[in-house]
Amino acid sequence: MEKLARYLQSNQKVALLAFVSSAAMTLLLIRILIHDWGFIFLAWNLFLAWVPLIFIKGVWEMERRKKAPFWFLITCLFVWLLFFPNAPYIITDLKHLRGIDDNMIWYDSLMIFIFSVAGFLTGLYSVRIVHRIVTKRWNEQLAWAWILFAMVLSGFGVYLGRYGRWNSWDILTQPGSLIRGIFESAQNPLAIKHTVTFSFVLMLLYFAFHIFAELKQNERTHRYP
Repeated sequence: MEKLARYLQSNQKVALLAFVSSAAMTLLLIRILIHDWGFIFLAWNLFLAWVPLIFIKGVWEMERRKKAPFWFLITCLFVWLLFFPNAPYIITDLKHLRGIDDNMIWYDSLMIFIFSVAGFLTGLYSVRIVHRIVTKRWNEQLAWAWILFAMVLSGFGVYLGRYGRWNSWDILTQPGSLIRGIFESAQNPLAIKHTVTFSFVLMLLYFAFHIFAELKQNERTHRYP
């Protein structure tokens, strides 16, 4: 616990995300106590949203100490990309509000909203770390190109998760079926519309997130009057 406390103290952004995630889990626990276990899947979805951040944070800390071999870093970036769609995917859990009893609708709406915020911010922070890694190793232009590529694939990944019911683990457990599912979905007009819309929103929100973070950094270093 002491090591965890020291880590969170030295990584305040992670600590803030952990606080928001804890608040979401608290709301879920209260709902379980006063109503039922109907939304327990949110805990798993939030855990999956944290996986790409935990992974890429470790890669970033390693990269800061010593440059990783080219092939290893590229592999890590693709592993991150494989799990990243789990972060924005949690937003689609809002669909479960359909059919909720009137006496629980506002509580459940707020609860799922907090879960969505926690998962989405966790995902955006992992994207910013990827941005730093690619910029540090190569350049800013390539970083933005990689992020755009990641957002488009993530938009498609969210579609595969919500409508095709595929998940990141299926690339290991049933790769053949997943490839067929991807091929079939790529020809579906709904998949194309969903991918374009979702990736546009993801890119727009990350751009705003990035600019806000840069402005805060400029304020601390007094780079502008």
